[in-house]
Amino acid sequence: MGLATLSPGQADALRRFRRNTWKAIALCAALRLADAMLGLGLLATTTTQAGSVPAPVIAPECQP
Repeated sequence: MGLATLSPGQADALRRFRRNTWKAIALCAALRLADAMLGLGLLATTTTQAGSVPAPVIAPECQP
């Protein structure tokens, strides 16, 4: 058995794993879409740091 060769049972298990993985991804995407469209707030949103960073302080002698 080579490195890239799978037995029929292993190939079936890998195919089943891939199919189930894509189903889970699609289910999560549909849940996020439904939550966003309906505004249910079921899923927590993450906040970015861009709005929380204070503006740099410019010394009075450097201001125009």
